[in-house]
Order: sequence, then C-alpha cells, then structure tokens
Amino acid sequence: MNDEAMAIGERIEEIEQQDESSRVLSQNDSIAQVFGKEKPGRVRGVGFGLTPTQLFSSNSHAPGNSVKAELEGEKLKRKVMEDEAAADKKKMQAMERALIYLFQTQDEELPRDITIGMSSVE
Repeated sequence: MNDEAMAIGERIEEIEQQDESSRVLSQNDSIAQVFGKEKPGRVRGVGFGLTPTQLFSSNSHAPGNSVKAELEGEKLKRKVMEDEAAADKKKMQAMERALIYLFQTQDEELPRDITIGMSSVE
C-alpha cells in the first residue's frame, strides 16, 4: 500500500472514530468527507447504474433501498472483520512478547528465522 492510500485510510478511520454515524452509508459518510461529493450518475463503491438520488432517497419505494440495506449490511460485516483482525493482531503481538520473554529468561536470542517471520507479520 502506498503512502497516499494509507493516509486516506487513516483519515477515513479518524472521521469514523469521531462520528460513528459517518460509518452509515449516506451523502456525508466518511468516504464522501474524504473524497468529496459524488458525481452525477454514480456512487463510489457501488458501480454504475445507481445514482445518489436513487440510493440516498428517503422514499421507501425507491429502487435503491434494497441496495442501500445490502450495502449497510456489507459495511457492518467489514467493520466486524476489521475488529476481528485488530484483535488477532493484538493476540499475535502478545504471543510475540511472550516468546521473546521466554528466550530472554533463558539468556538466549530468538533464532533468526523466527525474528524474520515475526517482522513480516506486522
């Protein structure tokens, strides 16, 4: 991932942490705040065919409502997966610290292949 993409991801995360409602698909969600207003005839991440009016319309009979609900579900699934990945990363870091501690208490260094493997996980 390049620096610009990382900066964009961090900005989106920062916005979502400050305002939980920005996670909900809307015309002012975190992505819209970072990338700007949608262009006519398309909605980022949804592909061609749906317009902002169709997707964000408050009319319950609008064709985009089922898509909107599906996108909300997908966004929630993504959040759950991100949370699980973060928890897994914390567990991995705790295991790494325990392994380092065990080797240090034995006055030994970690084998080089383990050290290299641990650095590639981060």
